[in-house]
Amino acid sequence: MNRLYVTIIAFFLFLGLVQAQVPRDAAILVESQRGELFYLAIGPRVINTVPSNRVAVGDLPAGRHWIDVRVVRRGRPLTIRAEVFLHNGYETVFVLEPARRGNFILRKVEEVPLHRPVPPVQGPVYDDCRSAMDERQVDRTLRFMKDEGFDDRRLEIAKGEIRLAGSIMTEDLFHFMKALSFEDRRVALAKYAYQFVCDRREFPRVLEALEFTSSKRELQDFIYKR
Repeated sequence: MNRLYVTIIAFFLFLGLVQAQVPRDAAILVESQRGELFYLAIGPRVINTVPSNRVAVGDLPAGRHWIDVRVVRRGRPLTIRAEVFLHNGYETVFVLEPARRGNFILRKVEEVPLHRPVPPVQGPVYDDCRSAMDERQVDRTLRFMKDEGFDDRRLEIAKGEIRLAGSIMTEDLFHFMKALSFEDRRVALAKYAYQFVCDRREFPRVLEALEFTSSKRELQDFIYKR
């Protein structure tokens, strides 16, 4: 009997060791094409308790997963169940598309590298930040932004203050981006402000203000094309 207990304990220890060694370097992004709200579950785990039109999940083990997408709509909710394969080192992107008779299909559109190297800065690099926005100007701009209730207005305030100052440091731009609620507005501000950044060697820092891999890739592509 003691030998049986030892065998069982050894088995579970081995199983835990194997699971601990499984790389958790895969991710998934699901978004609806027309803005429909949905819940996403991976296996028994419900990812978002509030319906959304875009859900991203990282730190997943590579391999096969069962996912359930529950679309919120009038009448009875629609649940789409699918088996997906996530490759190590990639974010797999799926789009929820409308189909006939009020149904939806889940379509895989691309796989995005999670650890794409930050592109080198092209063109002249400016490290003279003596004329950049000072602490007082930055604090005032942040206060103005936080007093506004809409992201579009916050974005315009940040753009206007940066344009008036004529120069901004990367770290201050990072804080302006964090003051915005929506990811697409943050990307828009980073693209606009790039021409005014005085310490462009530090510009990759603003990627940390972005949540989704697709947004980071969009900004990296923008830098590559400069």
